Amino acid sequence: MLEEKGDCHRKPRIATKGMSPVTPVMGRRELALEEKKRVAIIGLGVIGGSLGMALLAKGNYEVVGIDRDPVTVRLALETGAVSAGTTDCLNGVKQADIVVVAIPVGDLADLAREIAPSISSEAIVTDVGSTKAEVVAQLEEIFPSRFVGGHPMTGSERSGIEGAELYLFENAIYVLTPTARTDSEALQKIQEMVADTGAISCFISPDDHDRIVAAISHLPHMMAVALMNLAADFSELHPQALTLAAGGFRDMTRIAASSQVMWRDIFATNRRNVIELSRQFREVLLHCEQLLEREDYNELVLFMQRACCERQKIPFHLKGTLPTLYELICTVPDRPGSIALITGLLGEEEINISDLEILRIREGEGGTIRLGFKTEREVERAFQVLCKADIAVKRRR
Repeated sequence: MLEEKGDCHRKPRIATKGMSPVTPVMGRRELALEEKKRVAIIGLGVIGGSLGMALLAKGNYEVVGIDRDPVTVRLALETGAVSAGTTDCLNGVKQADIVVVAIPVGDLADLAREIAPSISSEAIVTDVGSTKAEVVAQLEEIFPSRFVGGHPMTGSERSGIEGAELYLFENAIYVLTPTARTDSEALQKIQEMVADTGAISCFISPDDHDRIVAAISHLPHMMAVALMNLAADFSELHPQALTLAAGGFRDMTRIAASSQVMWRDIFATNRRNVIELSRQFREVLLHCEQLLEREDYNELVLFMQRACCERQKIPFHLKGTLPTLYELICTVPDRPGSIALITGLLGEEEINISDLEILRIREGEGGTIRLGFKTEREVERAFQVLCKADIAVKRRR
């Protein structure tokens, strides 16, 4: 029996082979399943759990969460990521309309072979893996025409069920990698599911996907790991080095704290593209070294200017291809209600804040916050309202 809970919105983690027999976790009431699509999510981590939350919020899905860790299943039920849960993947995928496999890419093929006999012949299978070419080739052999490769371009600094968020997929690009073998109806159903999470579908071939993510994700992760290890070695000679590390260094190395097992599998399944781009990067870095050796600072400035111009083309604050938010930066005192005052003033004028971030804070003095707005008209109105209230505010260009 699957454990069930009501129609709340909750969180996720991971599942692979070796799961125990059906492990009921909780039961509150039977779900009304008529007209609801049944989605089984194997692996209740950040992505799997956030996906479950988003689908349950839509109201027309039943989400069965599957994870080898019973504590994770229980947390997923309690936090609204799933409507039913189990540690038995073979039982959990039965009668599912869609099966989402949200586990490390290195385990996908083995798990797919394990669950294949238990899945309906009409069920569609998809994954959320960070590499696609090898995964798609393997799973299309196991689920001919019924497999649709997927990769949501979003995530969280937190891991496991605790990092799941209801709006993680909102405005995120969700890559789908159909091939000549993909059934058009299966692709359409996965595209509909993606839309129901608030994400935006983008079709890319598996090979092109892997080349692109090698450049924008996998190589940067390798660089962050290398830089962090270099700093660790350097700090043995200069113990104050890591203490002095400022925001720029922390930002560049933040992703080095991600799951090592997950990234091991990513590098293993996309190694050729990462190696090729790593070699290209070494040539770029060598060019920088040569400019310094020649003391050619004018050329160095041009090199940095190009990087600055290209970076401005990246869409910030919204996860995907939507335009950048219009922003204000406010300086606020360190006292209770400062942020509430700002949001209250804007709320009274029916000005919607699309994004809010605390940038800096000094205890006892104050700090700065960033406000994001969707339109130029909203940011101009907000600017006038805050200026009128004598709040220190400036536009961010």
